[in-house]
Amino acid sequence: MLEVILADFDRTGTAVETDEKMSEEAFESFKATTEKDTETKKRDIKSKQKILTGMVDDLIMLQDKLKEADKLHGLAIDALLKLQSMCVAGEESYDERVAKRAKEIEALKEALQILEDWKK
Repeated sequence: MLEVILADFDRTGTAVETDEKMSEEAFESFKATTEKDTETKKRDIKSKQKILTGMVDDLIMLQDKLKEADKLHGLAIDALLKLQSMCVAGEESYDERVAKRAKEIEALKEALQILEDWKK
């Protein structure tokens, strides 16, 4: 009976040692893979933080350009409204233009007459 217990004990000890070696090898493999993956992800974080910083800078620059463009757009709209009132909205009818032209011709005739009378 002691021999059976001793044989079981030896077999159990051998099985445990084999299991421990396999578990240790699996752990070391898992640890190496995990550490490698962690390092890769840390490098990715650093590179993506640099990209993010660049994008934030670009965004700020584009927001400033947008504000400037909005300001210029507003000035252009104001100028367009002024020109529209002078060119389109202020357009005279044909009869008004004929009347102004006739009045201008009369004024020029009077000026010519004054100049001719002055020479004499």
